[in-house]
Amino acid sequence: MDDPQKSSSPAENTPRRLRFIGSFNHSLDNKGRLVIPQPFREKLGEKFCIAPSFDFKSIAVYPTEMWEKRNETYERLGNLNPALNRYLEQFYALSFDEQTCDAQGRILLPVNLRSKILSDEKEVEITGANDHVRIVAATISQTGWESFRQELPNLLELIGGMEQGEH
Repeated sequence: MDDPQKSSSPAENTPRRLRFIGSFNHSLDNKGRLVIPQPFREKLGEKFCIAPSFDFKSIAVYPTEMWEKRNETYERLGNLNPALNRYLEQFYALSFDEQTCDAQGRILLPVNLRSKILSDEKEVEITGANDHVRIVAATISQTGWESFRQELPNLLELIGGMEQGEH
């Protein structure tokens, strides 16, 4: 007879994927350092990558594993594509790997990346973005929230239609 305590479902044997969720408001200090909230620090690990987000509207902080997956995706798309090469030139110029938190849990946002993405903004929102941490200027975040609120009825209708299609 099987021992019920020793049996496990396939889901229990699957490693749990790290998901960054939640939202925190913080300020950059005069040196461009930012406290990363503890739940995010734990998931980022000891070393991580700081880069522009896909759309260059915010700063993304990737765990090393997710950073490597993103790079593998770009490599699969091919280096012979001129549009991709143009994008990657800027993306990699503003990307910094092997980054760490200091003893106070702060990261230093590199000046070039910070000035191009955040401009002079000191107030930021740090949000979970599923597979990475997103850092966006508080004013941009507020504008995004207002836009989302306006789009919400249409989004809910679309989601409802998708759910009905599953049945």
